[in-house]
Amino acid sequence: MSAVGNRTNKSTVGRPRVLTDAQVAVIFSWHDAIRTWKAQRADLKTIRQLASELGVTPGAVTSVIRRGGVKQACPEIRKGVTDERSNEGVARTGAQS
Repeated sequence: MSAVGNRTNKSTVGRPRVLTDAQVAVIFSWHDAIRTWKAQRADLKTIRQLASELGVTPGAVTSVIRRGGVKQACPEIRKGVTDERSNEGVARTGAQS
């Protein structure tokens, strides 16, 4: 008996099977899903590659993923806010003189 075209083996020789046909089908379904996932994974960058491209550490990338975002404003916005604050301080000290 050959298993050509059929993924389950129907041999009656040797040790009795432990797995049912349904369990074998589940295993093959899972294996197909894993193979599909691995094929898609080949197209994605790793965390290390992404971090290198962005010029940050891999820990910074994982931190953003783990937290679901960041705590502070981005550097461009934060620079504008700090510039405004420093200008206000200059204006206040200049007014007091």
